[in-house]
Amino acid sequence: MEKERAEENLGCCACEDNISETFPGLSCADKKRLFTTRELDVLARIRESSLRAGTLKRQMSNPDGQLRQAAQTELDSLRLVRAELESERLAARDERMRLLGHL
Repeated sequence: MEKERAEENLGCCACEDNISETFPGLSCADKKRLFTTRELDVLARIRESSLRAGTLKRQMSNPDGQLRQAAQTELDSLRLVRAELESERLAARDERMRLLGHL
């Protein structure tokens, strides 16, 4: 299948969805440029908070009650930040859709 896609010059992800039918030759690199700078910034911050949450969850298995409590407090705070980031992500998505003329 990889050989067939290479022969047709459909890009590296032509079989993942039907975008290639609408926009022939749309590759993963092209798709990455569909996001605005604002969206990329918000997505990066969401990724950072997710990584930090994973670290905190591992720290909560610590037998020291004080360290566990500190990790729980930071995790609760991080959940609030994540909810705000989700609102920002949706606003950035709406902005992109308006720029593209879809809204």
